[in-house]
Amino acid sequence: MNKYEKFTKLENKSYSDVTRFLKQTTHLTAREWIIARLCADFKNLSNRSEMTWIGQNLPDLVPFVDEPYTRQEVSNAHAAFKHKVQRSGTTFFYAYYAGLISKEEMILTIHKIVADLQKLIETENGEVSDEHMTDVQMLVAEALHRINESLDLD
Repeated sequence: MNKYEKFTKLENKSYSDVTRFLKQTTHLTAREWIIARLCADFKNLSNRSEMTWIGQNLPDLVPFVDEPYTRQEVSNAHAAFKHKVQRSGTTFFYAYYAGLISKEEMILTIHKIVADLQKLIETENGEVSDEHMTDVQMLVAEALHRINESLDLD
């Protein structure tokens, strides 16, 4: 197996250190973050995550994890990740949709989110293409535009 490079910047960190780092910008735990990343990176020919393999190889893939996980533990962490993503998205859009924050505040929030995203991606030794960043920004802008139309704010 080739060395997995996503978490090498965290080699001298503990599981608790990583969770504290994540809690500065996300609602994720280290467990949810690493499992989501591994499930995205290790898929079989049917485009399904190799949960059993991920769990068995976790200590070799992630420097701050000492014990393997069962398939069920991997599945539960991945489901928790997806649930938190949905809840965070609801919170994000609700604040604007319900008029709790202004358009200007939303724009400032998006800029802060982008800075936090870059920090997380760099921690994973990753890069995001300009095309992908533009696509994501366009999706958010489109969703906000639809909210504006529904509220007759434009």
